[in-house]
Amino acid sequence: MQTFIERPATVFCSEVKDRELTLSIRLMWPFLRLLANEPDMIARHQAVGLGPEQLGNPETRIPHRVVMFLLEQSIASIGDPTLGLRAGASRDPADGDVLEHAARTCATLGEGFECLIKFFRIMNEAAELSLVPEGDLVSFRFRVTDGVRQPSAANDYVVASSLEFARRNAATQEPPVEIRLAHDRPAYAAEYEKAFPGVPVRFGFPYNAIVFRKERLAVPMLRANPRVSAAFQLHAQQMLDRLRRTDTTVGRVREEINTQLAAGTVSMRTTAKHMAMSVATLRRRLEAEGATFAGIVDEMRRELSMRYLNERGLTVSEVAFLLGFSSGAAFHRAFRRWNGASPAEFRSRLWAQ
Repeated sequence: MQTFIERPATVFCSEVKDRELTLSIRLMWPFLRLLANEPDMIARHQAVGLGPEQLGNPETRIPHRVVMFLLEQSIASIGDPTLGLRAGASRDPADGDVLEHAARTCATLGEGFECLIKFFRIMNEAAELSLVPEGDLVSFRFRVTDGVRQPSAANDYVVASSLEFARRNAATQEPPVEIRLAHDRPAYAAEYEKAFPGVPVRFGFPYNAIVFRKERLAVPMLRANPRVSAAFQLHAQQMLDRLRRTDTTVGRVREEINTQLAAGTVSMRTTAKHMAMSVATLRRRLEAEGATFAGIVDEMRRELSMRYLNERGLTVSEVAFLLGFSSGAAFHRAFRRWNGASPAEFRSRLWAQ
């Protein structure tokens, strides 16, 4: 199940009207590897609720604002503004998981880019990718959509990692015609010549982009395999559908409750914390969608109880435990309220069919 990390209250003092858009923890992994020996890294991440369990869990999602805040803190701590360039160049294909496999097994580089565009939200809800024709050229663009300011290192990472994807997977290599970055010319601008030899770099655009000749779209991929790509794209679509179900507050609460039930406890306070909001804000947003936290918990327990009671390997006591009830008697009372029968009576009728 996905884990949503709380934003630091000391940084964000006003409530966000809509839910904050999130990024996959996988986008942080290249940075974390480079920062592994940085003495303040652990404390910095723990301050926003990111412990080893969350950092290592590929299902963890973090608000875009929090990731950008952590990136700026990391750069200030190590004194190296080129961190984004280094992270992008050292990105491991495994960091992209399903999306990486789906894109790199496409037939051509152009199809690979289109695959990344289609499913990019799996990795980053707060930005969009696009391929924009420019005469004989085409630009592969990255644009932030939630208004959160990205430090230059984040823009550098976007471009460097995209170029690394093409370098590793395209059958032939050709430097881009131009690189565009969504920040002003930085003091370390000379480092771009080392990172992108001979490629003009321009600054101050409303997006990040790699510009290349349109013919590059037809270049075959080294690992082209349409059947494998189709299988991974199906998986990516399922992940995208699951993420879309959390667009509403009710959807996200259901995800959180499902995780907490498996751990044996359910708490509105814990749910609100994981959703990066106060209990009062969570209650207000649920009311706006015509729901209550207790009502969602009750409905999910009702749904799961009938599913679990159909499992012959589970006793009624075990079902009560899995649903987070304090006792078997509490489960019996709730189940009779839901179905007008005891769990044992329900199970007997179910198995008799």
